[in-house]
Amino acid sequence: MKENSGQVPPLLAVSMGGGFIFDPEYPGEPKVMPEELRNGEVFHGIIDMYQYVSQGHAAGFIKESIFQRNSALIDSVAITDEWVDVIFTVAVGEDEQGKDIVFVEGKDGNFPDEPIYFDSTTVEFQDQVFNVMEAVVPAPFEYYNGEEIVWHEGQASLMYLSDSTPSESLQLFYHKIRMGTWTVNDQTFDVLLSKESAPPYRKELYTYLYIDLDEDGTFDVMPDGMEAYPVTEPFNIAGESWKVTDIAIDGSSVTIDVSEEKVDPKVALRPGTEAPSFTATTVEGNQISLEELQGKYVMLDFWGTWCGPCIDALPVLKQAYEEYGGADFEIVGIANEVSADGFENFLKNEGISWPQVLEIYEENNTIQELYSVNSYPSYYLINPEGEIVEYGMALSEEYLLATLGKYLD
Repeated sequence: MKENSGQVPPLLAVSMGGGFIFDPEYPGEPKVMPEELRNGEVFHGIIDMYQYVSQGHAAGFIKESIFQRNSALIDSVAITDEWVDVIFTVAVGEDEQGKDIVFVEGKDGNFPDEPIYFDSTTVEFQDQVFNVMEAVVPAPFEYYNGEEIVWHEGQASLMYLSDSTPSESLQLFYHKIRMGTWTVNDQTFDVLLSKESAPPYRKELYTYLYIDLDEDGTFDVMPDGMEAYPVTEPFNIAGESWKVTDIAIDGSSVTIDVSEEKVDPKVALRPGTEAPSFTATTVEGNQISLEELQGKYVMLDFWGTWCGPCIDALPVLKQAYEEYGGADFEIVGIANEVSADGFENFLKNEGISWPQVLEIYEENNTIQELYSVNSYPSYYLINPEGEIVEYGMALSEEYLLATLGKYLD
């Protein structure tokens, strides 16, 4: 474990307080608000969602459909039906002088007597500088290592945007990162293993191996960049195809072997590069292709009905489509689902009118693989000439309308 001293931007561990597609329960968490807290609110973050869903299903409050999707994405050896405290709980508010403070749940399941104070600072990400409120806190939780339940505690930062409230943007970022080296063809690269910067580490979605290919001492952590490789897929480095075959559950080691499946070197999808072309069939049975859409701006929305942040973004996407959709602008949804059951009904019930391409997990991920999508939602804006002009945060729900306005107003 190494201190993150600028090798990567803050790596999100968890967004506090929601974004779930189920009704969560928090057994064993503190119920009494600290007396010193004014205008206080309790927030819960789930550190290991796979473990939480499995134990919640065993406890009877997680639906079978959600559990089945969870099971399809994870190695069950690293999951237990025992209750594991993967919930990080804080109480945030003000002291008597109106200063922002936080209380963090302790190992005894209660809030401590002494608060931790927030201070104002800035964070840079994707060439943007954000003014935030930050509190440096202990961030304890339990995880299952395949044999027993282990207690883990790491120092972290709780942050929220200065121009918002904690309920709108409170997030947790661990300070230490799993770094090492990998030697291939007599060349040694710094590597970083990231799964929310905390154990357990598994071969699962959202876990990445970052490789400092340009040897500049920093990692490009964007999923579509040249240095980010999902541990679930083969990758090409130095003219050879490789795959991650094993990860120690505490993140202490990663085994990389030559892959029998051969893949091409990765191409970074950044503004100014040509968008990978595709042709697909929408859920309505119509053919759609990027080539046919040239002449208008096209936003690709990689999402899923199971993805809480994707659902949260729908109102802004609908507003964008209402304002700009037509001759100059189109949204194309590429949905990642375990099955097609209920998908069209979901579109109808939500009033989603832009074209949708359905890709079934582990059956057809063609477009997602073209765009190296391994996190959801992911967005790309393509100009009328077929080049990528925006991606990532610029198209998130907070900035989407302003970004589209630059090109379409």
